[in-house]
Amino acid sequence: MFLGSVRRRDYDSGRPHSVRITLGKQPIADDVAILVIFPRGGIAGSTLATLAHFARNGMACVVVSNAPLREEDRETLGAVTHLVIERPNAGYDFGGFREGILTLFERGVKPRMLFLMNDSLWFPLRPDCDALARCREATEDIFGFHLNGVARWGLRRDYVQSYFLRFSPRLVASADFLAFWRDMPLIDNKHLVVRRLERGLSRHFARRGYTLGALVHWRDVIDRLLALDDPDKLARLFAYQCRLNPKEAAMLQPLLDKGWSPLRIRDALAGPIRAKRLFASFPMMHPEFVLELGMPALKRKLTIQYRELVRLGLDEGFEPAVRAEMRL
Repeated sequence: MFLGSVRRRDYDSGRPHSVRITLGKQPIADDVAILVIFPRGGIAGSTLATLAHFARNGMACVVVSNAPLREEDRETLGAVTHLVIERPNAGYDFGGFREGILTLFERGVKPRMLFLMNDSLWFPLRPDCDALARCREATEDIFGFHLNGVARWGLRRDYVQSYFLRFSPRLVASADFLAFWRDMPLIDNKHLVVRRLERGLSRHFARRGYTLGALVHWRDVIDRLLALDDPDKLARLFAYQCRLNPKEAAMLQPLLDKGWSPLRIRDALAGPIRAKRLFASFPMMHPEFVLELGMPALKRKLTIQYRELVRLGLDEGFEPAVRAEMRL
């Protein structure tokens, strides 16, 4: 963390020269969404669909690019956003979130409600998605798409996964909020970013009395798995999981090879399921199951998942840009 603090001080001292801010055509709004991107070969159509979805829901959009933009891409983004920020890629997505928040506050913009998202997601999947409305209605201070839990010293610690975060008016208006981002170290190790910042953010604010929530809770995932009584659906889940995760395949495949029924396998492995040693990462699970539990987004880079989704025809009615990118 010491090196992260040094990196933050070095970054902040160079911000006036290394960060480029372009004022876009979109007016400011009470609620603001910050989207952090790392463009490779131009701006994806699904990224523009994400920005349009935020705008339809009454939000001003700020794009933070962790890489320099081409002039044509800067103009494209500026036409549909309030601000376009280009910065050195220090601190990955959290560094981008920080830059967007500091820039807003320095310009005198203090959002009522603030949304953060990175471009690892396809969102929304469907044009009529109501996830943003549900996030606005939620009473928790930090709210997202998935509340995960990790075991440590015999205790389960919950955290909101950081690819999508919504902060309440109470939290955004607090001194705690700006202090966290102002003092946040810039960590350039992805594993440490997850451990110290993604999980650490939820822990930091929970200790100060702020509440956590999400559209999908890890306990709901376990409960649904243990209650699932459709053997064909379970069989698809097991076969997919064996292809996805070799460690979990080591638990599942021997029982499949014995010819056990899907329901018998699920019941025999109820202990590892409850302990999150099996089906440990909900967003990466079989797309049929993920969508049925109400997850409104999918990971872009998880080829096995979206190929399975397309194979089963589950992309019917998806946002056209998302569907086109899945079928490339």
